[in-house]
Amino acid sequence: MTVLRHIIFAACYVAVALAVALVLPLAGLGVDRSYGLLMGLVVFVFGGLLHEFYARMEQAERLEHRLDRLLDRQRDVLAALDRLMRPDEADDAVAAVVSDARMLRTLAGQMPVQAAAPAPMAVAPAAAAPAPVAPVPPPARPVPPLPSLGSAYGPLPGAEALVGAPVDDDAPVMAGIREALRSDRVDIFLQPIVSLPQRKHRYYEVFSRIRLEDGSYLTPDRYLGVAARHNLLAPIDNLLLFRCVQLLRETEKRHQNVGFFCNISAATLNDGTFMREFVQFMGQHSNLVQKIVFELSQADLMQGDVFATGFLDGLRSLGFRFSMDQVDRFDVDWDQLAAHEIRFVKLDAARLLDPDGRFANPDKVTLLKRQLDRNNIDLIVEKIETDQQLLDLLDLYIDFGQGYLFGEPRLARRPAPQ
Repeated sequence: MTVLRHIIFAACYVAVALAVALVLPLAGLGVDRSYGLLMGLVVFVFGGLLHEFYARMEQAERLEHRLDRLLDRQRDVLAALDRLMRPDEADDAVAAVVSDARMLRTLAGQMPVQAAAPAPMAVAPAAAAPAPVAPVPPPARPVPPLPSLGSAYGPLPGAEALVGAPVDDDAPVMAGIREALRSDRVDIFLQPIVSLPQRKHRYYEVFSRIRLEDGSYLTPDRYLGVAARHNLLAPIDNLLLFRCVQLLRETEKRHQNVGFFCNISAATLNDGTFMREFVQFMGQHSNLVQKIVFELSQADLMQGDVFATGFLDGLRSLGFRFSMDQVDRFDVDWDQLAAHEIRFVKLDAARLLDPDGRFANPDKVTLLKRQLDRNNIDLIVEKIETDQQLLDLLDLYIDFGQGYLFGEPRLARRPAPQ
């Protein structure tokens, strides 16, 4: 109540009390003056108590309203503090863009400014060209094609334009590789790896493909050797790793529980500049570490120098796991490989099932499987193309399968802009 309303309310019950005290003895009802005064006093006390009751109710309402406002302000303050302590999704997106930009800058810095062979191409002005880093020495051995999308399965659609080109003519291939790297036309293909016998998709293997201006693709047997001779193998492999991380972030957003196998060469492991940046980059995305499996050939692992560089153990200390493919022999120290987190071994289905092949002895494969199981290493058989092949292989109790029977390599969607 306002002051005026209090005065009016008090005046009302005082007037009623006076009226009762004065009028009741004069009404002829046999009430004397003392009794009239007493009745007036009762009315006055009752009016005062009623006035006090409503005044206290009004005060309680005001206090409750003030308390509600204080609680609302407290909630706002706590929400602001929570936003400061835990960055929201927009801040996470900004952090992701910053880390991606740093990684892309590192990849751009690996590209040689000038071609090693005289190939016609446009050269950017000197002021805009990235500073070159020391080139990675080419591998001592010839680089084989990738297993699941190479010549064994034939070229991808659109690659016929370069099939007839001479192998020793590096100029057009080099021009296509350099232009694809500069224009971000290195596409990613994914092929599923399934658990057996359930055939449930557990992993995807990631392959890189060089896309030319006309939409055709350079197959690995055409560009890997040329890229190795001209010190471009490491930038291609590194870009593949970067795309793999982007794909993993997309699957995290969709809550998809899958992992990716990503090929990595000894040349990439020996690239100290990139590896240091990559380790720092993955330190900011530690939740993705368990979902990337790096794949190295047996020849690279058996050379021993990949362990000497320390980068393999550095990746292992972050929680990464590794897979060994292109296996030619079984007489290896599986205990040592397991100690370096080699958790997968890939074998070719055709070689396992070839009655004249070196892997065709079921006893040897059974012994290998026991050794792998003892060291917690899973066996993956790749290039499975028919149901009959799968039935023959299931007798060997393999863990995972890969091949056209379970899914052909498909072009991955580009990650949405952050």
